[in-house]
Amino acid sequence: MKKILLIACLAICCYGTSKAQDILVNRYFNSATSTPATSAGEDDMVELLVVKDHLDIRKYIVKDYANGGSNLDDGGSKFRFNNISLWSNLRSGTTIVLRRLSTDELTSYTPDVDASDFKISIAVNDTRYMTDLAPTKSWNFTVNEVVLISADTESTTGDGANKAVHALGVGIGNYYGRAVWNAITAPKTLLDGYTAGNNLKGVVALTTPNQASYTTPFDVNADLISLPSYWVKETSLMANFPGGIQVYRTTTPYMTREMNAYAVVFDPRIVEFKPVKSATLKTPEAFVNDESGTVYACINAGFFSGTTMLSHLQYNGTTSANNVANLSRNIYNGTANTYYPTRGTFGLSPTWSPDITWTYKVGNDVYSYTTPSDNNVNLAPQPQPTANGGVKWNVVSAVGGSPVLVKAGQINLTADQELVNVDNTIQRGRSAIGYTADGKVVLVAVEGGNSTVSPSVMGLSLNELANLMKDMGCVAALNLDGGGSTSLRISNQLTVRPSDSGNERTIPGAILIKSKN
Repeated sequence: MKKILLIACLAICCYGTSKAQDILVNRYFNSATSTPATSAGEDDMVELLVVKDHLDIRKYIVKDYANGGSNLDDGGSKFRFNNISLWSNLRSGTTIVLRRLSTDELTSYTPDVDASDFKISIAVNDTRYMTDLAPTKSWNFTVNEVVLISADTESTTGDGANKAVHALGVGIGNYYGRAVWNAITAPKTLLDGYTAGNNLKGVVALTTPNQASYTTPFDVNADLISLPSYWVKETSLMANFPGGIQVYRTTTPYMTREMNAYAVVFDPRIVEFKPVKSATLKTPEAFVNDESGTVYACINAGFFSGTTMLSHLQYNGTTSANNVANLSRNIYNGTANTYYPTRGTFGLSPTWSPDITWTYKVGNDVYSYTTPSDNNVNLAPQPQPTANGGVKWNVVSAVGGSPVLVKAGQINLTADQELVNVDNTIQRGRSAIGYTADGKVVLVAVEGGNSTVSPSVMGLSLNELANLMKDMGCVAALNLDGGGSTSLRISNQLTVRPSDSGNERTIPGAILIKSKN
């Protein structure tokens, strides 16, 4: 099924802070209604996307800033969400469509207020659901426009960008230097440019004729990504999942290998990516049991030795472990030599954009490099990486692994450079993380090493894993710890059978995919 969750506001981003948002102005629609003057703005529409689970937006405000002209002004309307149960407990992935209807349309339209399908569609001027805080101002979207969602819950009329959560700006030129735009302190998105005849300010064109029947582009049942046909959606494991996270399984042989593999695909804007570290070794099941909130999936993280993580772990700006800084190898000249590998790392930016790169900690900062340090155990070590040639890595949450499997859409195994030639060519259990061109994150666990159980599944080599991730549409992918560490739990149910006698190995770090709290 075609993927139809279309996020306009993240197409071109310009955020003012790194704080995660609870709800986004996703896009807006200009119906182009202008005559008679009293009809200006009728059928104009705003779509909001909820990204925090169980969000309460009672008394929040949605505001139209520009109200026409080439200059950004504060002449538009503003509506408050009424203090009713409909707005008190919204699930992540819910879209809210607000349109202004004429008086005649209001008498005959049917609102969609059943949020169980993650879709709400109402008239913004339906007083049962919204309160008009500026009756003398117009809800009328134009070429130059800013729409803002505010958590202003005061009993007064509310004004400007007070307690702003997110703003979407669209226009000819840009709003830099304009006082009203700069005054919005919340994270904000600037989608620059306008095409004549395209009344939708976003990534998809909706024209006036089909706008009348438009409710929302979000379909909770639509596939998040297009996978090869041998991947089958496991709906039985997705009970009570919000939109934005799905589970797939394959038992079809891959590259002649018997398979039992699971994949979790998720949109990091809708569910939470949380790498975690424990001071003591724990099973993935224990990681889930010890976590508050709703955990949808848990997979093992990167490499470790005893209770020490050897791979990067970072969540919400706090780093609990870094990639190993140096390794001793005694092949070159037959003596011990110290090497400084740049290791593969996956991270999410403040705007939830995924990245896989080679990183190294320099001083107090982690730097990203476009290519790995070209180490070779048969040659003298490369110099220790410095800030020169790299850039500070701007991510808020991250997990390390090794090696990189896919980069720029191509197989790019850098095991030699990352000094991680360990069981790479044999078939064994494998774990990996990757992402697609449109920012969906893919977690994969491949069962392996179970020769004593039926059916016998030996797993994949590292090159086979890289090909699997590429075939799934990943433009970049990273190997995580494998073998007996490979374990993936969905709704705290074990999926692939661990190779350590069928029991989960205790580990110091894991990746949790959970509700945004």
